[in-house]
Formats: sequence, C-alpha cells, structure tokens
Amino acid sequence: MQNAARNLLIISAIVVSLFGALSFYLASQDYVADSVIFDTSKNIAINGYDTVAYYQQKRPIIGDPQFQAEWAGSIWFFSNVENRDLFVGAPANYAPQYGGYDPLGVSKGYTNPTNPEIYTLLAGQLYLHYSPEYREHWQNDRATNMILANSNWAFLRDQLLSIQNAD
Repeated sequence: MQNAARNLLIISAIVVSLFGALSFYLASQDYVADSVIFDTSKNIAINGYDTVAYYQQKRPIIGDPQFQAEWAGSIWFFSNVENRDLFVGAPANYAPQYGGYDPLGVSKGYTNPTNPEIYTLLAGQLYLHYSPEYREHWQNDRATNMILANSNWAFLRDQLLSIQNAD
C-alpha cells in the first residue's frame, strides 16, 4: 500500500511538471501581429491610433495621416515623426498583441474588434480590448486567459490570413 501511494505521488508530480512546462512554453511564445492586423475597411491599423504613443506618451493618441508607415498589410498613423521612426525601426515591439483583436475573445476562440481607448499595457506588450467589461473579465483570470489566447492565436491567425489572402 505504501508503494502505491508513493507511485501515485511520483506520477502526480510528473503530470504537474509536464503541465507546468507546457503552460510556461505557451505563455512565453511571442504572438505579435506579424501579418494580421485588425483594421478598418480602409486598411488603417487600430482605427488610426498611434501604437507607439501607448508606450511613449502613456496614453492613446489619434495618429496623423502625414506621419504614416505601412506594415503587416495595414497603414499605421502616428502622432509625430519620432513615434513613426520608432515603429519603423521595430514594429513588432509596438504592435498590439493578437493583431489588435481583443485578448478575451481570442482566449475563447474568436476575434472581435477593439476600442483603442480601452487597453492594457503589460510587461511591454499592448493589449486592446472590446469594452471595459471584457478588459475586466480578461484581467480577473489573466494567466489562464493568456495561455488560452496564446494557444488559440495560431489557429485564428491562420484563418484570418486565409480570409485576407482571398480578398
């Protein structure tokens, strides 16, 4: 009987370790938007907001069409030339996660639009949200939601790419 309890404990430790390693792997993956960006029908990324402003000015700012760059199939507007140049130098550092789609929706397996005024800047990554309620729900169980979103994003990204390429 003592051996059975010991074996069960060892098996449980192995399962927990494997699950922990898988969770760490999925959470550490870099799922920035490299080719799929939520945009308007005019290919303007994140409704014309300056994605660098979230980092530099610490708030959402509408971009100016005179300061623009093209990346990932969309046109990005910036509030000044400095922000544009920062973005051009390293777009993946400033682009919103999950292509700018709401992370809660992505965690549940679908994409929905976002409001650039409702955002989270966390560990150097920008997340745009659909609504304050979606942001709150995402933040209430952020670790689980991020693991789910990271695992769903590859599938959703491929679906969005096939739709984008069909147009």
